[in-house]
Amino acid sequence: MTFRFADPAAMILLLVLPVALVMWNLCKTRKLNIGYSTIKTLITIPGAVSSKPIWVPKILRILVIVLLIVAAARPQKGDIREVIHSDGIDIVIALDISGSMRAVDFQPLNRFEMAKKVISSFIDARKNDRIALVIFGGEAFTACPLTLDHELLKTILDQTYIGMVPEQTAIGKAIAVSLNRLRVENNNPQTTEYNADADHEQIIILATDGVNNVFTGMDPITAAHAAQAMNIPIYTIGIGQEGMSPFPHPRFPGRYIQIPADLDEDALREISAITGGEYFRAESAEALDKVFNIIDQMETRPIESFTYIRYGELYLWFLVPALLFFTVERFLCIIVYRRFP
Repeated sequence: MTFRFADPAAMILLLVLPVALVMWNLCKTRKLNIGYSTIKTLITIPGAVSSKPIWVPKILRILVIVLLIVAAARPQKGDIREVIHSDGIDIVIALDISGSMRAVDFQPLNRFEMAKKVISSFIDARKNDRIALVIFGGEAFTACPLTLDHELLKTILDQTYIGMVPEQTAIGKAIAVSLNRLRVENNNPQTTEYNADADHEQIIILATDGVNNVFTGMDPITAAHAAQAMNIPIYTIGIGQEGMSPFPHPRFPGRYIQIPADLDEDALREISAITGGEYFRAESAEALDKVFNIIDQMETRPIESFTYIRYGELYLWFLVPALLFFTVERFLCIIVYRRFP
C-alpha cells in the first residue's frame, strides 16, 4: 500500500499559514489613535470575564484551515498490484489408470497413487500454464480441459481412480484424445483448422506402465505422427521397476503376488523420437519426481510482469473533520464565547 498527494502544490499553503498568523497578530496589536470609552470598571463585576480558555476557538480555526489545505492536496491511498504476463504453455497430462497401475513399486504407494502425488507437485510448479488431464485405460477421455484453475485440476486428479474405464491400456487413444483437446483449444474459429503457429507451445506428457493392448481406433505410432504434424512433442514416462513387482492379490486382500513388468519401452521411445519429445524411465519415487522436474526445467518460457497502483481518494477524511471543527468553532463563538459590545 502506498500514499501520495495528487496535488502536492497545495501543501505550500501550510508554509504560508504561520506567516499569515504572525501578520494577523501584528495587525491586531497595533495601537490606533481613536478615542473610545473605557470598560475597565466593568471587569470587577462578577461574571463579566469568562473563565473559559479563550484560545479554544483559535485552535479550532487553525485546525479547520490545516485540514482544508490537506484536503485540497487530495491525499490518496494506492493498492499495489502485480500483473504477470506469460506467453504460456498448454500441457496435457495423459495418465494411465489401467489395472496394472495397482502394482506396489513405490511402497507404501502403488504406481497410480505415486503418479498422482508427483503430478500434483508438477501442477503446483506450473503456475502460469494451462494444464489439462486425460485419463486412459481401455478407453480415454478428458477428465479436465485446459485450465489455469490448478486447484480444481488437482481436485479432479485426486478423485480419479482405477476402474473408471476398462482396465486395459489404450495408448493410441490417449494420444488421440490429448491431441484433440489441444486442437479444440487452439483452432481457428472461422475455418475450424488447427492453428499450428499459435503464440504458445503445446506439449503432451504421457505416463504409463504398460503396452498398448487395445487395437480399435488409432494405434500409438499413427497418433505420434499426427502429433508430429501438429508440432506437439510428447514426453513419455515409463512407470515401474524392471523384473517382478508386488501386486495385490485379486482374491485375498492384504496378500501380494509377483507380476512381471509389461512396459513397451521401444514404443514409448519411438513416440517421443517421432514428436521431438523425450522418453524417461521411472523405477522409483525419486526417479519419477526427478523426471517431472526435468520436464519442468525443459519446458520454460520467459515471464513478463508489470506493477500498477490503483489509487483511492482520501480527501473526505480531512474535509469532514474540517466542517465539523468549523461548526463547533461557530457554536462556541456564538453561544459560549459571546462578546459584548
